Amino acid sequence: MTSHTARNSRRAIAALAAAIMIPALAACGGSSASGSGGAGEVEGSSIVLTTITGLEPQFQKYADAYMEEFPDRKVEVRSTTDDAAEYAQQLATARLSGELPDVFFNVDFLADTLAANKVTLDLAPGLKEGKLGDLNADSFLPQFVGQYRPLADQDKITGLPVSADSVGLFYNKSLFDELGVTEYPEADWTWDDMYRVAEEIKDKSGDTVTGLAAPLGDGSDQIVFGPVINAFGGTVFDPETGKSGIGQPKALKAWELLLGAYGTASGPYTTTTDDPSLKFESGNVAMAIASRGAVPGLQTTLVDDEWDVQKMPTINGNSTAGGGSYGLSIAQTSESQDAAWAFLGWFYDTDAGMKVAQDVGGVIPPTDDGIDNGTWKDGAAPPEHIAIFGDSAREAVLIAQMPGSSSTTLQEATKKATQEVVLNGMSIEEAFGVAEKAVNEAIEKQSK
Repeated sequence: MTSHTARNSRRAIAALAAAIMIPALAACGGSSASGSGGAGEVEGSSIVLTTITGLEPQFQKYADAYMEEFPDRKVEVRSTTDDAAEYAQQLATARLSGELPDVFFNVDFLADTLAANKVTLDLAPGLKEGKLGDLNADSFLPQFVGQYRPLADQDKITGLPVSADSVGLFYNKSLFDELGVTEYPEADWTWDDMYRVAEEIKDKSGDTVTGLAAPLGDGSDQIVFGPVINAFGGTVFDPETGKSGIGQPKALKAWELLLGAYGTASGPYTTTTDDPSLKFESGNVAMAIASRGAVPGLQTTLVDDEWDVQKMPTINGNSTAGGGSYGLSIAQTSESQDAAWAFLGWFYDTDAGMKVAQDVGGVIPPTDDGIDNGTWKDGAAPPEHIAIFGDSAREAVLIAQMPGSSSTTLQEATKKATQEVVLNGMSIEEAFGVAEKAVNEAIEKQSK
């Protein structure tokens, strides 16, 4: 999965969609799944599935494969806005008018809002009743399911993750070799190792090659800074206290490490985050933190380079792999809930819908069975070590679930704090103290 940008919620979802999209393949059909919702009560059923615009082609292929296996059932795929705030409002309005789709796209940072607006059905009872066949809540990676547990009631599950998306450390072996740098990233690397080798690459290239794409980006990439804060013992958001800790001493250690990359391991801070020369796919960046979703694009753009991926470096022995997810939910008001469950039962079956999702959407199944036995890691190299994303997913620290729109405030505040430090010389303590105050004020407003 990919990280969210700070500009607005539209770019947050668009970035997510872009990261997980793969050029569409022909829809697969004729799955041999046995627990795919073949009960008589859903024969001849019809459901509406709504997703964001960027994922419509992908979900249409899932629907086509389902209808090929079950010709008497219909799944109508509809698309809507890519703007997060607008999307949430549309669903809330449809809830009031009784026009919610049966199944719909959900995403980690909207899940709590949709639950509070009574849009999403609590799936926990259905999972206990076996509505997903052999799968239950414990079949899924707990931290990914946790993103769809409402802050107000952690026993509920209002969505199921589609992909266990997490990040790894990509590296361009061709650049290492050209510069005579013989130390490739290893699974036991620390952040100090990563920075040290990145600086060596920059020095040996005469600053013509970027050693490490700036890990903090423009300052808003929680999928990177969240796990680093966590590794130092801090918190982005503590659900028990209802407060953010991004300005506390342990978090300040994380910001010091992350901001220390600018001008040393990485290039200088720039607001031009879309500059192609600063991206790993340019062939002029030796290392970068990115998700499994980046693989198909890199296989197309870095055809003349040898590259690979490794697990994220650690801090104090703690993983710094970040992750996030989008998911699927059933509408609380759906009159076709049995049919909706039947579709989900097929979709999450490793040998049925998840096989299609891996082929079409580059999905890493969010279950232990899917990670171990899925087809997601069977493609031709590069990267040779793609299987590390299974380990990364299991230990990933996910994007913090926060009340309402306070996650957007967090993105804006950390970006501004980053700029105050690297461009205006403000101290890290002061800048992120101001950021923490802004975020906690936003959280307090959501609680009223």
